[in-house]
Amino acid sequence: MAKISKIIKNDLCLGCGLCEAVSNGICKMALTQRGFYEPKMIRDNRNQYIGRICPGITIHNRNQSKHLSVWGNVVQVSNAWSTDNGIRRQSSSGGVTSALAIYLLESHQVDGVLHVGVQENTYLYNKLYVSRNRKDILDRNASRYAPAEVFNHIIDIFEANAQETFAFIGKPCDIAGMQNFISAYPQYRHKVKYYLAIFCAGMPSYKATEKALATFGKKEKPQTLRYRGDGWPGYFTATYQDGASCRMTYNESWGKILGRDLGFRCKICPDGIGLLADIASGDSWNTKSGYPDFTEADGKNFCFMRTEKGLKLFKEAEEAGYIITEALNEDNVRDMQRYQYERRHLVGWRIAVVQCLTGGILDFHGLGFYRTALNGNIVRGIKDAFGTAKRFIKLRKKNG
Repeated sequence: MAKISKIIKNDLCLGCGLCEAVSNGICKMALTQRGFYEPKMIRDNRNQYIGRICPGITIHNRNQSKHLSVWGNVVQVSNAWSTDNGIRRQSSSGGVTSALAIYLLESHQVDGVLHVGVQENTYLYNKLYVSRNRKDILDRNASRYAPAEVFNHIIDIFEANAQETFAFIGKPCDIAGMQNFISAYPQYRHKVKYYLAIFCAGMPSYKATEKALATFGKKEKPQTLRYRGDGWPGYFTATYQDGASCRMTYNESWGKILGRDLGFRCKICPDGIGLLADIASGDSWNTKSGYPDFTEADGKNFCFMRTEKGLKLFKEAEEAGYIITEALNEDNVRDMQRYQYERRHLVGWRIAVVQCLTGGILDFHGLGFYRTALNGNIVRGIKDAFGTAKRFIKLRKKNG
């Protein structure tokens, strides 16, 4: 199909599996040699929705208001963490998203929570699960810095649970994918009641995980793998059949290996901060000299409540004793999330370049990146645009 071919050629695919879900078996996801998922066309298909709903090229933000900060629509911002010390330690940061999910289940506001966890009988590969209780949530919490086919079975899940409603936890692009899908298939519009997003700096390939594991010098594959958690930020930790446990710090794993092997689409991401969610959360890093400090500590999230529904949920969970909160000035997030802050000011320049070189394939609306680009350092933005153009042209030649 021409649209899918163009998306792949320009390295704009996120590997989410949404095109497979709506293609009636004609499109199937496959793992590439680079360690990312891409769709493969079994035969020609003219499904009108595939290009329209692909979150790689289509994101429409409906959470817009008069509040136009660099962080998008923010009804309230707070620090928070789980009241359960076990959840707080096990999670990637403060455990707030897990606590909110458990609260929604135990207060019977949803029947299940849709989120990604590691596949059964594997240490590496990820898939979408329906969690229905506290144990399910905790078995599948903490970050998975690798690809996942999030949506390839979403219609099957919704049809098999026709009378049930869900909360959905995902990366910002996953939130966009789910909302795009529901917009195109309105018969499912009541299925997802809450959207909870996790700040995202990009999705590394499976090859990146293998590269990180190779530094341990073990010939066999691990039995289990944690990217983070069991502390904050926690360690990249692999356990093996012989009883060995090997680990490296977050700065070593993400900063030196995982975060350096991202697809091109992640480098022009218009939303790493959950603009479309009801609540978006990230690491409320302690800071040192204006930059995040990754010294091990008790986990803590900052949370952007982006909708009134999200704020109501947050307050209910606090009153019910699931989370502890503290006041946070929105301006302080700049130092906690320096990378996201700087990217918000640069990504508009990158997107403008890709739009020009692809004939306007990207359909991004309401995300505020052009406004933030013009409010940033314009000289730096222009330099970044030229660098993006060089990388993109080289990439497209490689992809044929």
